[in-house]
Amino acid sequence: MKFKTFTILFNTVSLLLIFTGCSVMTTPDVENAGVISGTFFGIDEGTPIMLRSFKNGALTQVAQCKSGVDGTFTISPETALAQGYHQLIIDKRWPIVLITDSSEAPIVSGTVPDNKGYIVNSTITGSDASELLAKYYSQLMPKQDSLLLVQNSMRSLQNEDKIAATKMVNKFISELDNLSLEFIKSNSESPATLAALENLAPEKHAVAYKSVLKSLSKTFGDSQYYAMLKKKYDSSISKRKIPNQPPPKKKSSGKNSMYSAGDEAPDIVMNNTEGETIKLSDLRGKVVLLDFWASWCGPCRRENPNVVRVYEKYNAQGFEVFSVSLDSNKDKWVKAIKKDGLLWPHHVCDLQGWRNEASRAYGISSIPHAILIGRDGVIIRTHLRGAALETELEKLFD
Repeated sequence: MKFKTFTILFNTVSLLLIFTGCSVMTTPDVENAGVISGTFFGIDEGTPIMLRSFKNGALTQVAQCKSGVDGTFTISPETALAQGYHQLIIDKRWPIVLITDSSEAPIVSGTVPDNKGYIVNSTITGSDASELLAKYYSQLMPKQDSLLLVQNSMRSLQNEDKIAATKMVNKFISELDNLSLEFIKSNSESPATLAALENLAPEKHAVAYKSVLKSLSKTFGDSQYYAMLKKKYDSSISKRKIPNQPPPKKKSSGKNSMYSAGDEAPDIVMNNTEGETIKLSDLRGKVVLLDFWASWCGPCRRENPNVVRVYEKYNAQGFEVFSVSLDSNKDKWVKAIKKDGLLWPHHVCDLQGWRNEASRAYGISSIPHAILIGRDGVIIRTHLRGAALETELEKLFD
């Protein structure tokens, strides 16, 4: 569960860091219920290991410890964990997801990858749902990485090469969908199926959504992750399309966003110009400019050349742009992308105008509005335009 999924934290939550000692545990028992422990191979002594819980549509940090000399750790949350999805993240680089609560004592072991990324092929005991989820992610993540690799290569391809790459992308997406659907079918009563559901578009896989949500409504319906996916499904079946509505009222802070520097950027999951679902969280590990704009917005179009210039200057160093359009007409949106030379591949829009789900969730009341996000998914600065954007990128890259 990287970055949190669509799914937006509507109220800023203060984070409580709880530091605990680290030690080795062998088997879960009643006394250790609620404690998470284990070993991560490939990390140094003193590596920070954080526990985050999915709350109010976001991953909120609730506890932390440091690893022992051999990679062992123990985290004992001060407040009992509620039933739901939780995440361990090692050194802010390597995440692993658990489905547990204060009645279990999961023991986790795994090897961190050479680069940033999800820990696959981990071993989990003491939590059946977490163990099942680990098996699913071990199959899913390599395929997702391959898909992302091809998608990133497409911006430098042309003609037949681009057509071939597009076919490969569609093949990977089909394989990912089939993997998730088969996992749901084989594990219909497990809350781990919610993770598989997250990777499916509700517009295309409404039957799977209805099946999983119904199956888990009594046993897992109180969890916030369940509520998030139900909201995603309910939104997909809504027939209301009211483009170009007045912007939502500003919050009492007067800011053109609910989020500011130091907040973790909520994920965005939305369709691109080809109708394919992409995520803001796919760019974790990059410095990302989250750019809210529209083809009909004059100031946005005048700002676009500046964004193109800094993209060309810093893209090779790890800078990306994720553009969210508040358009309601697809043709005008796509034409504006081509005309303004917005050459990055990450363009999304739900064609809802001012009712765009991402802009409403972020509390955007005027555009253009740009948010600079660090490699760790935390907001560096907001309200960036013109020279201010380039100055901020110079600090990071030059």
